[in-house]
Amino acid sequence: MAHDIVVIGGGHNGLIVAAYFAKAGLDVCVVERSDKVGGSAASRELTLPGFIHDPGATVHMTMQANPMIHRDELGLVSRYGLKYIVPDPQLAIVFPDDSALVFYRDVDKTCESIAQFSRRDAEMYPQFVKGAGQLLKAGGVATFSPAAPFGRLVSMMDQSEMGREYLRVILSSTTDLAAEWFESEQMRIALNRWASEVMFAPQEIGTGYYMFGLPHFHSWGVAWPEGGSGALTDKLAACIKDNGGTIRVSSPVKAVKVEDGEAKGVVLEDGEEILARKAVVSNANVKQLFLDFVAPEHLPEGFQDKVRRIKHSPFSAMNQSLALKESPKYKAGGDVDKAAMVEITPGTMDEFLALFDQYRYGIPNTAMPLLVVATQCDPSRAPAGNHTGYLYHYEPYNLKPGGAARWDEIKQEVADSILETVQRHTTNMGLDNILGRYIMSPLDLERYNTAMIQGDVMQIGVYLSQFLTNRPLPGWGQYRTPVKKLYMCGASTHPGGGVSGGGRAVVQVMMEDMDIDFKKAIGR
Repeated sequence: MAHDIVVIGGGHNGLIVAAYFAKAGLDVCVVERSDKVGGSAASRELTLPGFIHDPGATVHMTMQANPMIHRDELGLVSRYGLKYIVPDPQLAIVFPDDSALVFYRDVDKTCESIAQFSRRDAEMYPQFVKGAGQLLKAGGVATFSPAAPFGRLVSMMDQSEMGREYLRVILSSTTDLAAEWFESEQMRIALNRWASEVMFAPQEIGTGYYMFGLPHFHSWGVAWPEGGSGALTDKLAACIKDNGGTIRVSSPVKAVKVEDGEAKGVVLEDGEEILARKAVVSNANVKQLFLDFVAPEHLPEGFQDKVRRIKHSPFSAMNQSLALKESPKYKAGGDVDKAAMVEITPGTMDEFLALFDQYRYGIPNTAMPLLVVATQCDPSRAPAGNHTGYLYHYEPYNLKPGGAARWDEIKQEVADSILETVQRHTTNMGLDNILGRYIMSPLDLERYNTAMIQGDVMQIGVYLSQFLTNRPLPGWGQYRTPVKKLYMCGASTHPGGGVSGGGRAVVQVMMEDMDIDFKKAIGR
């Protein structure tokens, strides 16, 4: 069987690539090893019937800014009914004394919350929000279209004062930059906690860039699809099928078929070959692609060694899906109870940063959980009157002693301790409020999605050597590979992990190579 385009992996980026090509009239086929498309952007009933949980990503951080959504290029909104919900308040950070810093869509209202900790910080925050927008614009780094090669990016940045400041930021740590802007421990912790969402310790050089994403709350807003993460990928799948595409689930890939230096298709684990007339696109981890799927004789000498040296994120995560009778009531009270996302943290930067040092040495901790209650603004995800909880905590993948295998022994103990941290700051999160609970350790995350090697939810780390268009490797950051007609998309490529829809940029590169006008293909 042959198709124009074969996509390896039905995560959201692979589906985006397939949907754009299907809309352009090409014959596409997506092959997915799981029994359901979506990858880390799928939704499942993990606890009880009627409770819709997200085992992977739940918040779609920058998707609102993607033209695929705000211009509705695939008709996901107008034809398929995709609806994004933007909660307000967006985020609350709760400290040991049950004081709370709350971030709203409105900047002035956020400043009122900041002022309880520092009037100076409240005065600085609007300047920070404005400066962040200017800084990111000056960097000129495309997210939803192909970005320039790294060397060219640096050269362009060096042409202006703000561009040079952008360079300084990406060569700095969040911890240092937050201290430049704000005096209170609370604001510094808020920025460091936000930046760490890329699964990187915020005191590490190279994390400064991520701190400036926090003002996204006030522009596009942090959002998720009504009905769960899987609503996006289910509607992408419907778009593909309606445009004549094929989706094969429970179809794990064994190899990419390469002849005369060109990708010709894929070979499934059962031996079936699916041929590609124009291209193969991999949404798998870069290490899966070049160490498992492509034979070494088809790659430049030393290329696999470079791939082996790609580093994973320094820590992973534990995710607990909760079926709740009622939504959490926090001792902090007020708008914290209404916030869709609540983070609990230590009260000082020293205590906060020490937690990341523990991950480096394989030591789990339970002091800074994130609890997302999507049903605060999306009641469709639970039976009437009930709620879902997404209880998330960073944890090391390789435990010391025992390695990753030891997670099967201790995951219940660690999960219980995380829940106890939440219980200390709430009045109603006892076991009588928890109707169902499903726990996934870092090892379980790897089992759930094999692209998460070492439980890495970003696929590979955001080290400077693997950042922007150095991702996944210097010289190979624009989605092409050493094998002709073989392309990469997904978290191993720029813009990295999370649900942002970076697959749209891959489509533009591929269409350029195929002499297809992208704007005409999407009807613009």
